[in-house]
Amino acid sequence: MRSATFSKHERLRGRTRVQEVVSAGRALHDAPFRITGRIMQLPTDAPAQVAFAVPKRNLKLAVHRNRMKRLMREAYRLNKHRWYEPLRAAGVQCAWLIVFNGKAPVTLAETQLKITRSMERWLKEHG
Repeated sequence: MRSATFSKHERLRGRTRVQEVVSAGRALHDAPFRITGRIMQLPTDAPAQVAFAVPKRNLKLAVHRNRMKRLMREAYRLNKHRWYEPLRAAGVQCAWLIVFNGKAPVTLAETQLKITRSMERWLKEHG
């Protein structure tokens, strides 16, 4: 089994690509997370690229925003193999934007539960 890393080629970058996911992607809401994704060609060999966002409007302190982003990345990193396999089998690539919409930071266990449940639901409905 490969190590669970979250490398640079798996990060969704670039204003135009992120804007394309936001404008033309399909969204799914599972409080406090909103996952917007789009099946599209990506300039990498990874099956998916992902970006994380925590609006300043929701969490005022930068310490809390940074911690939430760190927890979201960790939850994704530990469970990404679940979503990569169906994408590889279908021969498609996907770009996701995961946004935290809560008013207070949540624990790693809750973050992991919500993100995995939401991602599996997104793949089932839109993938």
